[in-house]
Amino acid sequence: MNFLTKIIHFAEFPFLSKLDSRISLPELRLQPLPLRCIHLCLLFLSALLSPIQADDFQSGLDAYHEAKYAEATAAFDRSLESSENAATHHNLALSLYKQGKTAAAVWQLERALRLAPLNKTYIFKLDALRQILGLYETPIAWWHSAANILARKIWIWIACICFWIVIAVLALPRIGGFQRPVLLKLSSGIATVCLLLALSALTIQITQQPSGIVISNEAVDLHHAPASAAPKAGVARSGERAFIIDQHNDFLKVETEAEITGWIQVDAFRKL
Repeated sequence: MNFLTKIIHFAEFPFLSKLDSRISLPELRLQPLPLRCIHLCLLFLSALLSPIQADDFQSGLDAYHEAKYAEATAAFDRSLESSENAATHHNLALSLYKQGKTAAAVWQLERALRLAPLNKTYIFKLDALRQILGLYETPIAWWHSAANILARKIWIWIACICFWIVIAVLALPRIGGFQRPVLLKLSSGIATVCLLLALSALTIQITQQPSGIVISNEAVDLHHAPASAAPKAGVARSGERAFIIDQHNDFLKVETEAEITGWIQVDAFRKL
């Protein structure tokens, strides 16, 4: 494998691997370099990107403390484009609230809670914003919060590891012809419990109906059909949660937390 092929495979561009058979190093006038140089270059680039994200976050904090809320919003948005985290969503929510965009702030806090479902500060501030909008507490089922504590891929890893631990504990004594000691029995029990919890969390996440927030600053009409001229089916309140049922062009069919079903324009709604 020559130098160009190493670069292609290292950069994980499989669609370029065919070029290696057509292009040689002499044609490109490249000299072989140690692979370590490539590693150092990539590490250098990643080291450059981290301060940029940190600078955006810090710029947002500085702008917020100086009451420059529009600048803070822009800085936190840039930070989220680099990497999503709950703290940035929380700070962005505060910046939007200071600009009178309460419904958009609710969405940001809802998103922060998706990433950090046990954060009491986020829960308190979300409840406060919802009360300002006239949306009194609608508790989320505890099992949904528990299932969202970890990302889906982490639950999958836990389930796989625990499954193989259980298999190994059951198979090894039979293969080796010895009785299972207490430690193996304890490990098998813990692994079984963790496996059941991981499978339950994955089931909840997979079957969880997609939802979103009404981000309009005013109440939005719901329609019986995906058209603005269709008869009115009800009203979706600003900042209200809603489950997504269907989509057609620029309209979403939703069911609000007040159990009103109808079609809403996409611009007035944002998915979580």
